[in-house]
Order: sequence, then structure tokens, then C-alpha cells
Amino acid sequence: MAAINHLNDARIRHGERPLDDTPQGSIRFDRLTALLSLWLVLGMFLDGWAHNTFNGSIDTFFTPWHAALYSGLAVNAAALVGTWLLNQRRGYTWTRALPAGYMLSLLGILIFSLAGVFDFAWHEIFGFEVDTEALLSPPHLMLATGGLLVVSGPLRAAWRSKFIDTQGRWAGLWPSLISAFGMLSIFTFFTQFSNSFQHANTFASSGPQGDPYFWQVTTISYVLIPAGLLMAVVLLLMRQWTMPKGSLILLITGNSLLMFLMGSRYSREQWPVLIAALAGGILAEVLYAVLRPSTERIREFRLFAFAMPLMLYLLYFAALIANGGIWWRIPMWLGAPLLAGAIGLGLSFLATPATVRQGQLQDQLKS
Repeated sequence: MAAINHLNDARIRHGERPLDDTPQGSIRFDRLTALLSLWLVLGMFLDGWAHNTFNGSIDTFFTPWHAALYSGLAVNAAALVGTWLLNQRRGYTWTRALPAGYMLSLLGILIFSLAGVFDFAWHEIFGFEVDTEALLSPPHLMLATGGLLVVSGPLRAAWRSKFIDTQGRWAGLWPSLISAFGMLSIFTFFTQFSNSFQHANTFASSGPQGDPYFWQVTTISYVLIPAGLLMAVVLLLMRQWTMPKGSLILLITGNSLLMFLMGSRYSREQWPVLIAALAGGILAEVLYAVLRPSTERIREFRLFAFAMPLMLYLLYFAALIANGGIWWRIPMWLGAPLLAGAIGLGLSFLATPATVRQGQLQDQLKS
């Protein structure tokens, strides 16, 4: 530490910036990067839609869908790399030439770019994957890693900022919410093999022939995995800020819409599940307004974490039943939403650290 302070003093004497100096972030930069990261996410979903729609017929790397995806990478790279180079010219060191929270996004650009080259070589050697293979191939998982680092930049920046609006207003928080929406969407994209909104047709069919055990345990994951991913992101945001009105609708309905559209080739007849997603988002907003859950209101925080996924999936199955019925019997379609609620409740204990609860207990004892 003393050596660093000595170097910093020497740099200041020579009119240079300290080694640990970081450019000041701005809401304008957060907004720009949030919108550009959304481009990357939508390009990813467009590519996923093409693979699901033209399954097995895509045999080249150079497609309009890849163009949409990699153009998203290009505009994000232009914004981040350009700012990084400009700040180096202003005297910031190359390891700290972006506002706090964005150096990992720059790393994400590098990982995503290398993954694109890796993906091209992989296809040349092993051919083009189909179905679930495409989600688990190493170059695609590398793309997911890079993409997550890129889109999470505005959220990391806001998390570290002392000046962000924490009072539930869109003006200060919408870049963070777009960033969180992008993260959630990448998570659900790469677990689309177990997603109820993409595979609503699997519930609405007449049911499997013979022993239904395999299909029961498989379709249960279509509820529990996305419920866990959704609540992990929502509770993370709730732990830090007061959520603006409409943010839960964005996360629930927006992500459900993307997943449904990506599987529209086989699930389009089950479109009422989108009404359920919208209704679930609205009810989540009402519940949030009534309970006002926060880390200072632990019981309300727990109740919200349990009730939100429970309501969403009860509405989901109600929509399917009203649209023609499902092959699941009542123990399944009532029990699965309860398990989704239990996952939310369990995650709420991880989202509220012990130090917070101990501090509240001490305050109660003092009073």
C-alpha cells in the first residue's frame, strides 16, 4: 500500500492521474450501454428463434440471424472499447480506463469475440448442432459467459454508485432494470430446454403413452428452473433498491414473451399463457405495492418471494386449462406452483444476509 501511495504521489507531481483513479460514471453512459446490451440480447433470441424454426436446415455460419447477433457485439464493442481508449488518452491506466463496473464488460467483449471465432471453427470441425446440443456446446457456453459480462455492466455500475436513485423512480434505475432483464433472458435462453413458456405445448397435449413418470419429472423442471432464475434476479434487485412501478411486469412478461416467441413454431396455439404472464406481472406489482417488501421488512420479503412465483404458475396452468386442458392431474398442476413458491422462499433467505437480520434483532432489543 505504501508503495502504491508513493507511485501515486510521483504521478501526481508529474501531472498524471493516480494508478487507482477511475473515470466517473454517468447516467448517460449507463443508458447507452443498457440499450446496446439489449440489442445483443435480442439478436441472441432472434438467432435462437431461427434455429428453433428452421431446425436442422441451417448449415452455414453466415446467416442473417448471426448478423443480428454479432452486430450487437460490434456496437457494444465500439462503445466500450472507444471509451476505454479515450480515457487512456486522458491519463487513466489501461486496467481502470472505464467507469466502475464496466471493465468486466470489456472482458466480456473479448470473451464473446474469441467465442465467435471458436464457434466458427467448431462448426467447421463438428458440424452444426441441433436442439439441446446447441445450448451445451462449449463455444456457445463461452458466448453466454461473454454476453452475461457485457449486459450486466449497467447493473454492476449502479450497484457501486452512491448517487443512483433508490426511491423507485424509473429515471435512475431503468438502465439497471434493462441490464437485469438481459441477464435473466440469457439465463432462460440457455435453459430453454426446461422452460414452461417456450414449451407450453408439452402440457397441452393429450399426454404421454404408457408410464408417464419420465414426462412428469421432465415437465416439472419446466416450472421450477425458470421460477428459480426469475426469483434470483428479482430478489437481487429488491435487496438493493425500491423497484419502480412496472419493473416486475418488464421482467416477468417481457421474458415470458421472448421465450414464447422463440418456441412459437410448436407452442403458438397456447398463446393464452402470455395473458397469464401479463396478469402475473400485474399481480406481482400489486403484491409488491401492498407488502412493500425489503430487507428491513423481512416477513413481507419472505411472503412476496413465496407468493409471486406461486401466483404466476397458478395463472399459467389456469390459462392452459381454459384453452383446452392439460394432461397433468390436479396434484401436479397445484403442487408445481407451490414448489415454485418454495424455491422463491428459499432464495429469500440467501438474499437477506445474516448481518442484516442480526442488526434488526439488535435494534429490536434496544427498543
